Amino acid sequence: MTHHTSVTHRRVASSGTLLALSGLLFVGTPALTAQSEPPADTLYLDLLQHAAERTDRRAPQLELLTQQSALRLTNIRIERRPSIVASGSAQYLSDVPSIGIVLPGGVLIPRPANEQYDSYLSVRQPLYDPTRARRVAVESAQQAEGAARLAAAVWQQRSLVNDAFFAVLMRDAQRRALDAAIQDLESRRSVAAMRVTAGTALSSEMLLVEAELSRRTQARHELEAERDAAVEVLAALSGQSVPATAVLAVRGPAASAPVAMAPAMPGGSADRARPEYAQFDRARDLITARREALAAQDLPRLSLVGRTGYGRPGLNPLGRNFDSYLLAGVQLEWNLWNWRRTNREAEVQSLQADIVASDEGAFSETVRRAAIMERGRMTALERGLQDDEAIVSLRERILQETRLRYDEGEVNSADYIARLTEQLTAQLEQATRRVRLLESRARYLTILGREVR
Repeated sequence: MTHHTSVTHRRVASSGTLLALSGLLFVGTPALTAQSEPPADTLYLDLLQHAAERTDRRAPQLELLTQQSALRLTNIRIERRPSIVASGSAQYLSDVPSIGIVLPGGVLIPRPANEQYDSYLSVRQPLYDPTRARRVAVESAQQAEGAARLAAAVWQQRSLVNDAFFAVLMRDAQRRALDAAIQDLESRRSVAAMRVTAGTALSSEMLLVEAELSRRTQARHELEAERDAAVEVLAALSGQSVPATAVLAVRGPAASAPVAMAPAMPGGSADRARPEYAQFDRARDLITARREALAAQDLPRLSLVGRTGYGRPGLNPLGRNFDSYLLAGVQLEWNLWNWRRTNREAEVQSLQADIVASDEGAFSETVRRAAIMERGRMTALERGLQDDEAIVSLRERILQETRLRYDEGEVNSADYIARLTEQLTAQLEQATRRVRLLESRARYLTILGREVR
């Protein structure tokens, strides 16, 4: 295999560690020096994750939640304003009050009419309502909890971006290794053709190389189809085009050694970066606000009331004529006993707080187990990469010797293809393991709620 098939490590100095994957992991790409800038069409994993969160169909819900909360808060605040209600009634009474008194001159006090009519406007102006401020606090807490819940749901898009992003890189790694093998086989095909023409080899030598070349080309076409599908998924998730010339890159902690970038394991005070923990906190705030609102329901409320109307009778219950009237006063409401309903509602909120605590504990255990598994996977991949370096080097040396012997006619095409397959397998395993290690580091950060950059 010629020198262009070697794997080259490159670094780019920037605001954080940068890994240009098509240059670092794969074969036959231009070197990026410490002074060079990344290509203009570089697509970074962290930016693609943020784009996926913004373009998620649920992202507009944050504005909708804000609008809902604003409307409900407005309704609560306008309770300070007076309420005006218009009412009317018409009724027939089978019996009405009567007084059997005869006035001087033989005049009898008349009885009220059996038909009574009333139309009036009632005005109520709240003066003191201890529940209003508490209900505003509940609404604000409910909005914050809804926003936190949405952020936790949208965060899951990052895992989908990771899957598609590294699926593209994996196919690129395998495709580059296949390209090198195909180029080598094309060179060996020329040698086999000359031997067949010279009569020093059977035609099966040529046919064997042709068959292996076709098999490698077929595998490359399959990788291209799988890569195109992964690119399409990545573009759909991020809401932006991913051109064929784009360079996919990872920068920051995911590109460095895991020991240097590993945050504390879940369970400590510094590991609550996942948005789900903010959701649990906001849920507890909402429960606290609801408890305070429940307690305020049993406090007294004071209002200014007034009523003006026109009917028969007016304020005089013995009147027989239509008359206008007016009344005003102060009204006090105090719920002294509600059969412990408030206490039971408060107990419901206490039970809900226990549910939130159990959910948070279960989530922490899930994150902890996933992080442990990912750390173990990273350790295994790092150890495997150390062995890959030696294996690939040995396979390349064996292939170089076999290539020389093949050119001299000492080995046949079957032996050469066998050595080439072994060397290609070693290269594929090394390139695949590098992508998997980088993916594992990115997954580890995503599991803990950390930014990939």
